[in-house]
Amino acid sequence: SSCRLVGTRPQRHSRMRLPAPPKLDNAVAAPLLALLLTAAAPPLLLSPSPALAAASASPTSTELSRLSAGLARVDYLLRDWDRLTTVCNGVQDATEAKQVARTIGDQKCSKSPLIVQRYIGASSTLDPLFKADKLMIRAASLVAPEQQEEYSSAVDVYIREQQMSSTMAYTSSWSGSENPNGSVEQIEENLLEAKKEVLETQAAL
Repeated sequence: SSCRLVGTRPQRHSRMRLPAPPKLDNAVAAPLLALLLTAAAPPLLLSPSPALAAASASPTSTELSRLSAGLARVDYLLRDWDRLTTVCNGVQDATEAKQVARTIGDQKCSKSPLIVQRYIGASSTLDPLFKADKLMIRAASLVAPEQQEEYSSAVDVYIREQQMSSTMAYTSSWSGSENPNGSVEQIEENLLEAKKEVLETQAAL
């Protein structure tokens, strides 16, 4: 059976209502705009270094668009989960080649769990969700004061679920027969656990 690395999961998570620029589509922007402050953030009392000022500045509309783009990629991953996480007669990288392959007719197929990491910001710096937690923390300045606690909790949920998605995908990739008690079935079982975590990540966004 798979080994869970976290404690008891809360029963339900509220979806993270992330701040978004006014130019977003109405269907997306409507629930988000309520969290935006109507006034600009107050200036800093001390002049920070340029690097610190850039790191703490509220994100731009272009930066915020990474979150909706990242969610779209997560949606795509979950919609086409089986196809995207299965490689047949394809060239795999060195890590994926170590996974157990199964033969279906004349096709040599294997589960490729690490593909999951490519869609949740845990693999490439080009992924929209790469280090999205830092972007979300910076965006807190755009959230209304009365929504700050709710927003902070939602960010925490996202961080936890995104990390668990990545961890379970990695665990699945090393659950094959090359390890003690490993098997194709163990790969698939842990990959299913990874999918559950990705679903929670999607819900948090």
